Amino acid sequence: MASASACCAGTENGITNEPQTSSLSGRDAADAARYGLPDPSDLADDPTLAGCCAEDLKNFRRAERLRNALLEVDPTMARLKLTGQVLPGPPPPAQPGQQGEGSPLELTDDDEDDPELVDLRARRLQELQRQAAERQVASSQGYGQLNDVPGAKLLATVEGVQGPAVVHVAIPGHEAGALLDEYLAVLAHRHRGTFFGRAALRGGGRGDPLAAQLRLGDTGLPGLVCFRGGAVVGRAPLSQFGPPGGLVEEEVSSYLERLRVLRSGHSGPPRRPAGAQRRRGGTSDNEEGGEVEEDEEEEWRLKPCEVCGRRYPHEHVRAVYGSSAAAQGQGGSDDDDG
Repeated sequence: MASASACCAGTENGITNEPQTSSLSGRDAADAARYGLPDPSDLADDPTLAGCCAEDLKNFRRAERLRNALLEVDPTMARLKLTGQVLPGPPPPAQPGQQGEGSPLELTDDDEDDPELVDLRARRLQELQRQAAERQVASSQGYGQLNDVPGAKLLATVEGVQGPAVVHVAIPGHEAGALLDEYLAVLAHRHRGTFFGRAALRGGGRGDPLAAQLRLGDTGLPGLVCFRGGAVVGRAPLSQFGPPGGLVEEEVSSYLERLRVLRSGHSGPPRRPAGAQRRRGGTSDNEEGGEVEEDEEEEWRLKPCEVCGRRYPHEHVRAVYGSSAAAQGQGGSDDDDG
């Protein structure tokens, strides 16, 4: 009687475990296919390979559980999830019939019959292509970016620049100098008619010939030097533009604007509006675009420089005018003060 009961119990357990074994086999097959392993049912005739694959399957599952646990506490994934909840998703792809819809240069079927719109579109495309070509040429010449210039070649480089130049005479490792480099890179992108450069001095600049040529003493390093036409029109130490270790960008912009060395394009110096007469004292009849002129600059306008004929305040650096002076037969005998 007892044996019959045990037999019945064993039979019942076998019937109950049969669906579980089937479900486990199906799960193993799905996971094996996902991990790139062979199907366990195909390895029934090879117990050794079946055991190895079963061990690999167990290791893959353990690694996946560990990876999921780490992703739950990963701050990067948490930030991405939060960003996805806050920011809208990417726009849906445009349908084939909607290609170019909303483009300012795309013409509809009704507009293609209008010759004026076709002409305007063609001229606009030509203008965009011309601007792109000018930007490419300017970029190849160093405009639109902050250029690293060797100190020994700085003066020769500035002499060959067409237009104003702003140079950071830098000391490596200076905190405020690093901030100035970042801001000059931004200004170079905005004002593509101005050449922006950076010349690094070794050893803190003590005894450097470039610092001596630019008349930058120990208190003037690191400093900002501005050129127009190869002549120095201004120099200032970085301590003028902010507290120690800091930089006030507005002070830098204001200083460069006062020296008129910021140009937005590469087409030459800006012109005054037609009919705007300059008043005595430096103001213009155009109140919106008028600027206050210094008395010193007004004096330069009345009496040009005896060396080069320029009519704005500047200084002559001997190394800059060495080649041009020799070409004019002057033998490089220009005074440093012009």
